[in-house]
Amino acid sequence: MSHSLIHWIRLKFAQHELWAINFALLRPQLSLFGAASLWAWIFPPLLGFGVLIGYIMQNFPVVGSIINLIIGLPALIILAYWVFRWYFICLGLMFGRRNMAEKKKAEICTRIEKLLPVIG
Repeated sequence: MSHSLIHWIRLKFAQHELWAINFALLRPQLSLFGAASLWAWIFPPLLGFGVLIGYIMQNFPVVGSIINLIIGLPALIILAYWVFRWYFICLGLMFGRRNMAEKKKAEICTRIEKLLPVIG
């Protein structure tokens, strides 16, 4: 993939995150639905990666296990952090606490500001 395509994908993902956090701030009781929409960006690559790792582990168990430990475990930890952070943001909003959501929104806006000059 070219460098500009990766930046474009990162920008679109960040814009979707901004939409999800704004949706969550406007409708706290439905905030999990906005956060769940982000899985459209996560699930397809994970599905392809999972099929590839499954094939390697079935046909080359030792190599597959090593690859899974080197790539799969850290990826799972990062994904778990991301998912649970969104969950706690939504949970906080449902109970009237906006500080985590406002902090996340500021982080997303900063990320978008950094990506825009690269794209445009």
